[in-house]
Amino acid sequence: MNFINRKAPQKSFTILELLIVIAIMAILGTAGVSVYRNYVKSVELESTAKVIISDLKSIRSKAMTGEDNLKWGIRFINSTNDYYELFSTPTDYGGASVKTSTFLPKAVAFSTPGEGTNLDIIFSKISGTTNSTSVIISSEGKTRTINVTSQGNIF
Repeated sequence: MNFINRKAPQKSFTILELLIVIAIMAILGTAGVSVYRNYVKSVELESTAKVIISDLKSIRSKAMTGEDNLKWGIRFINSTNDYYELFSTPTDYGGASVKTSTFLPKAVAFSTPGEGTNLDIIFSKISGTTNSTSVIISSEGKTRTINVTSQGNIF
């Protein structure tokens, strides 16, 4: 028998195949980052809405229990850095005692109230009623509306 020492052909990737794989990975990576970014913005918007709703419910509860024998409210302030204040008052914001201020995350802003304006939601003592209104927050084209009914229901 005549054995010839032959090498088996080596299997490897060509430069073209590697470039195609890198291009596909770049496209998938870009799409993934975009999806992830939108997800993070949605979570941040929804998280901010939940905090505002929680604060509204807390303030309504304080008004309904007659804490400090005052009305309780929230003032939403649309300015360079949007924020809101929790306060107590015998009548309206003019006589208010601000308890805390909460700034919105940088990527989230108020759509309602409009730029440069304020919106007060003041809950009546014991009944917890208020004027029916809505607060709208937004982040990169996504919006979330928080509604307050005249009976003080918040959703």
